[in-house]
Amino acid sequence: MESELKQDRSIQADVRPASRFLRFGLASMTTLVLGGIILGVTSATGMLVMGGHSIWFRAELGLMVPFALALGIVAAALPRRGLSGSRNPFIVAATGAAVGFMCYYLFPRWMLWGHLNVWRRVSWLHLFWVFSPDFEFQTASCWVAAGALAMLVTLTRRTPAVLVAVAVLCVLAIVLPAPAFNLLTKNQELTVAMVVPVSPGVSASKRPFVFSSGPHWLDQAGANAVAAHVLEDLRTSGLPGQYRITDIYRCGAGKKSLQIIVLDPPVPAQALLPQPDGTELIYVSKPDGWRTIPSQAPTLGRSVEVRGPETGRPYLARYCVPDAAGSGPCPAIRPD
Repeated sequence: MESELKQDRSIQADVRPASRFLRFGLASMTTLVLGGIILGVTSATGMLVMGGHSIWFRAELGLMVPFALALGIVAAALPRRGLSGSRNPFIVAATGAAVGFMCYYLFPRWMLWGHLNVWRRVSWLHLFWVFSPDFEFQTASCWVAAGALAMLVTLTRRTPAVLVAVAVLCVLAIVLPAPAFNLLTKNQELTVAMVVPVSPGVSASKRPFVFSSGPHWLDQAGANAVAAHVLEDLRTSGLPGQYRITDIYRCGAGKKSLQIIVLDPPVPAQALLPQPDGTELIYVSKPDGWRTIPSQAPTLGRSVEVRGPETGRPYLARYCVPDAAGSGPCPAIRPD
């Protein structure tokens, strides 16, 4: 009898590591597959937060490998008895979501420490935001969802109810992050048109410099339509003189806004012009400040920064357009 008990114990000892190893492998592979599905479908359908940036997208895919290994270790380490009971799916999903959030927080910062070595030049605020907010938001939502789903698939009985819940959560992980980010950051499709008076020897029909960043790229035909609309707005607003559009920039997604900035030399040294909130707004530079048309209009907390010319610099002004993630270009406008 005693020999049989010893034999049973030895068999259990042999089975437990195999069971844990299988859980590790299944959890890791499921995390990679589900995470890849979420990111791939989100990217293919154009639903990445802020349209996505290729460098951040590749970084997130690369960091998913250590995340999958970490989740596999947690799945293998959890005791089977502690996961039994009617509340098992909720406990398992919460555990996976917690692991996903922890890995989202630690791994990008580890990558920054190990590969970029710039911690000595950043402030304590970077403990919360290392990369751009859109990358952080996209990574957190993907990894939290992938962690919860992978743990459900690995550690629960794959009943029809569980599989339906996994499918629904996977769809929500694809569909919800972008509108949630847009709502929290008050993202919008902002078009900024820079306007100057027509100078002697320069044609009023000279094509503007067109560029954009975001999911809705602005082509030349769209820029021509914007330019015609801007000139019509200037005429109906009662601004005298002849104008031409030098730059047209578009960023963001969501409700449409148009900010028209008329640079009538001399341009003030520096100004922060609040972005319109789902409307059209005209700013006209004056020697003593800026005129706003209309005088009262809804605006956002973000502003377009306009800087006047610096001594020895061959440009009329420079402007910076921050998007919902807090970044944007700062091009210069030449007088010709």
